[in-house]
Amino acid sequence: MDVTVFSSTNWNFVFCGIFAALVVAILLYARSIPQGGRSWWVLALVTAGLTLAGTLAGGGVAGTLLIDAAAFSAVGLVFLDKSPAARKAGRLYLVMVLAAVICLLLAERLAGEGSVQPAYPIDRIVVFLLLAGFVLKLALLPAYFWLPAVAESAAPMSVALIVSVVDIAAFKELVNLRVSKAWVFSAHSGIWLAVALLSIFGGAFLALGQKNIRRMLAFSTIDDMGYLLLGVVAGPEIGLTGALLGALAHAIFKVILFGSVGSAEYRLGHPLTLDDHGLAKRFPRAGAAFIIGALGMIGVPPLVVFAGRWRLYLSGVAMGGVWLGLALAAATVLALFYYVRAIHRVWMGPADGMQPTEPEPRLAGWVLAVLAVSTLVLGLFPAWLLSL
Repeated sequence: MDVTVFSSTNWNFVFCGIFAALVVAILLYARSIPQGGRSWWVLALVTAGLTLAGTLAGGGVAGTLLIDAAAFSAVGLVFLDKSPAARKAGRLYLVMVLAAVICLLLAERLAGEGSVQPAYPIDRIVVFLLLAGFVLKLALLPAYFWLPAVAESAAPMSVALIVSVVDIAAFKELVNLRVSKAWVFSAHSGIWLAVALLSIFGGAFLALGQKNIRRMLAFSTIDDMGYLLLGVVAGPEIGLTGALLGALAHAIFKVILFGSVGSAEYRLGHPLTLDDHGLAKRFPRAGAAFIIGALGMIGVPPLVVFAGRWRLYLSGVAMGGVWLGLALAAATVLALFYYVRAIHRVWMGPADGMQPTEPEPRLAGWVLAVLAVSTLVLGLFPAWLLSL
């Protein structure tokens, strides 16, 4: 497969289609479980609109500026919560977004147009700025700290919009960069691979140390983003295909997971932690959706993520040999541990305390169910996505 396929409009349309479907799901969920007042709806629509426009614009300056504007709009979603924790998280997120945008704009200015590698030492400065910008923007290790704070304090669908739409659109920018300026990765693959592996293992170990389920999901996002970065470093054909398919699956499953947690928290009246037990009996739809989302993030077939994750494993072995393949397998085992622990302790087993006096919000439950079924359909027919 020629690498130019990844710079065509085809993938842009696919991502826009998935983003649009997820935005509709998020808004329907918010109709059932309020995420905020009128300001939330305005900011959510602005964030979604800017992201969709930036993704359709492709990898040019206009697309980048639109997605950056979407990130700043998403910061406003965090600030809508008046709690001190949310305000602190919003300030941290704002600083990280601002620093990332500055780094990426400087890198673009120094690199110039075209795919030609600048002379030394400009090329090293460009790589450093690009690496710093995307590490900050995507919450990769070691600059991960804004994402757990945002995940814990913002409304569930605000978090879903950030990690499933805005951040995945930013990741698509990274894929565009891999195609347009391949020298950034081919000449410096070691440092990009180090960040990918650090995010994979660091995110997994940090997720294992969490009691708050939202924070666990934030660190699992960092873990999974490391896999996606690995595919970008490995490059065409199989690496980028795996990264793009994995990014689409990541977007869907994170809406499912944060939606499941938000549905349970809405009725419980407190943050979901490992101290909660047997919630699947109280909230069967949310429990089933969480389990499907967890299995998807691990890469269990036939869910849609398997099509991408398998290609990422193959690209890792092709790039780093059997040892890198074994490392990726070990990281998957770690993810299995923290997800199975959450399923076993939070959702399965006997329920604690009183049964809820109100049923699960029906519309939110239907949204989660439709998204869960879609992951199975897309997983059974992955060629549909690839054919586009």
